[in-house]
Amino acid sequence: MTTIASSQDLHAELMAPEAMTRVRALHAVEVQADKLGSTALSKAFNDFAARGIPFYSPQDPHYQEWVGKAVGYWEQLHGGVAAPRRAAKRRELAAA
Repeated sequence: MTTIASSQDLHAELMAPEAMTRVRALHAVEVQADKLGSTALSKAFNDFAARGIPFYSPQDPHYQEWVGKAVGYWEQLHGGVAAPRRAAKRRELAAA
């Protein structure tokens, strides 16, 4: 069982070239969401995960957006605490 320790770890695993690394990372977050029981957050993440992992293309903005959404869910599952570097980037993008 893969354990994700930080949002940066999840980001790195979802950007990994090996498909099984990406699948295990997404599954680890699914397991964490399921531990919440039936909440709006767990349902939203499970709906997101049910759509599956998009075609892997690390340079594609759509794939990068999908990774960002997965990381955002992870951060919400862990009390909304974003890693400083990721949070700053997200604020920068939101301000643009």
